[in-house]
Order: sequence, then structure tokens, then C-alpha cells
Amino acid sequence: MTEDTNQTLARQWTMLRVIPRSPLKISTKEIESKLIDEGFEVSRRTIERDLHGLCNRFPLVLDGRSKPYGWSWMKEANFEFMPKLTSSQSVALLLAQSHLRNLLPIAMTKDLAPVFDAANKALTTSGWKDWDKRTAVLSSTLSLLPPQMSPKVLQIVQSALAHKRRLTGHYRAKGSQTSKPVTIHPLGLLSRGSVMYLVCTLFDYADVRQLALHRLEQTTEQAESSRTPKDFNFKSYIAGDGKLLLSRGPIRLVCRFDAPAAEHLRDTPLSADQKWVEIEGGRRIEVSATVEDDEQLRWWLMGFGAQLEVVAPLKLRNLMREEASQLMALYR
Repeated sequence: MTEDTNQTLARQWTMLRVIPRSPLKISTKEIESKLIDEGFEVSRRTIERDLHGLCNRFPLVLDGRSKPYGWSWMKEANFEFMPKLTSSQSVALLLAQSHLRNLLPIAMTKDLAPVFDAANKALTTSGWKDWDKRTAVLSSTLSLLPPQMSPKVLQIVQSALAHKRRLTGHYRAKGSQTSKPVTIHPLGLLSRGSVMYLVCTLFDYADVRQLALHRLEQTTEQAESSRTPKDFNFKSYIAGDGKLLLSRGPIRLVCRFDAPAAEHLRDTPLSADQKWVEIEGGRRIEVSATVEDDEQLRWWLMGFGAQLEVVAPLKLRNLMREEASQLMALYR
């Protein structure tokens, strides 16, 4: 089999996979876009020729009643020729549908609908049926309602990120009433609680930023390629600077907890070098650990109220004392 024949078969197989079952339909333009996503550069005319050839062998139909015309599998089409999903694959797909909804690209959700249906059918007689409905991911902090975010903005951002293209738009900084034009080089998406952030660089600067998507508007995906800082790795960034909020660097934290308040730190330590010492006859626990001194740590410490005393470092102890004084003044 020649290389050209292999490419043609791979392209046509991809086309068959992206065509939805009726009454959903997909236009030739949309098929072209999805082929480009999969690495196939081919003319619209070739796609149309392929489609007319495939409909002679497969139960495909063209809806030409109104523009844009669209292709579908017939409702009664038999998909037995397609590989069946295993139980493991089905469970993974349905867990992704339930727990990763915000991170699934909007452009792909319509295509994924029949795959999710197939996953549900594959588990009909399995003990793993409804596993996605019997599992949950809960936040350990107060859950806030998500901000209003434009689906169109999210879709454009996802597309630019997937195609490694730059974005233009307007961004309203936190605390500001007006938005300013920005040129954005997307690097990744992250979800922090109820807020989605775009990890990126701006204009010609190399420092990595996080933009809240709900404060981004009037976005346009440009034809120009985006720029990635030298040696940037998204996974490494998220494991390091990306997860911190206004970090002031690592510190050796020493705290004294009421014993019940510290109990969860036995199973979930603050760090690998955490030390645990019972004091005052076991009524209190002194915990020491190397941690990042960022806003998240300070919110966590303040959440314990009178059940915790920060011993060191002195600068953080003084900050907690000042916060306590201001809190007393409010309640006096």
C-alpha cells in the first residue's frame, strides 16, 4: 500500500469519525477544520469528492434543505464496524464528562456526544455502570458561584491555544472599571476553584501571566503563531509558580494547634519534612514544615482563628497578631 493510499484512508477514516448521527449534521467547512486539527491539509474540493464517494459505501446523507448544507449518518446506521469501547475506556470517558466539563474544548463537545452515548451503552450490563454518578470531587474550601464567562470567548481562547496562535482582545484588570487592548500568547488553561485562567504572555514580554477569562472580551484569533518563552513547560509551571498566589518564597513555618484542629495534618502533611510534637500534655500540637509563604497559606492559617498560634517566622507571627488586633476592634 502506497503512502498516498495510507494518507487517503487515514483522512477518510477521520472524516467518518467526525460526522454525527442524524439529526445532527456537520458542514464541509467544519469537516475541513477538524481535518486540519488532525494534521490533514487538503482542499475543500477533495473533501467533497471523498464525501460523495463514501456515501456510496456508508449510510451517509447530505441535508441540502438549507445552508450551510450538512452531512450526517442515517439514524438507523449500524456502527458495528467501529471498534467497541472497553469498560475501562468507557469509565474514563464518562468521568471526564462529569468532572472535567470546564476543560473540555467547546468545539469538541458536539463530536463527543455520540462517544459518551457509546460509553454509556458499553457499560449497560457492567458492574461499572453509573460509576461517574457514584463518584464526586469536592472542594475543601468554600464553593463560590462561578463568574459569568462568555462561551464565545472561551471557544476562541481554546482554539488559539490548540492551534498555537496569538490572540487579541480587551482585558479588565482586577479592581479596574475599564478594559484595555492586549495581545496575548496563550500557553495553557487552568481552573482555580470556580474561576478559569489563561496562562500566557502579553505583547512582547517574556514574563508568564494568568488572565481571568471572565474579564476577557472582544477576543480574536490571529493568523500569526503565538510565542512561547524559552524552556517554558506548562506542567512544570503549574507544579511551581503557577499554583502560588503572590508568593514571598519558602519559609520554615512553626505553629501550635489545638489538638483536634491539627488532627488532619497526620494524614495530609503540610510538607515532606513536617515535624509533629505533642505539647501541654497532648492538648496542643506543635507542627513545623517548610512551605511557600503566599496568600493561600495566610488564608488557611487565618481560617483556624483561635485554634492556632503562629510561632515562627517572626514576620508572619507579627502579621497574625496585627490581624487579630484589627478583628478585635471590629467586634468590640
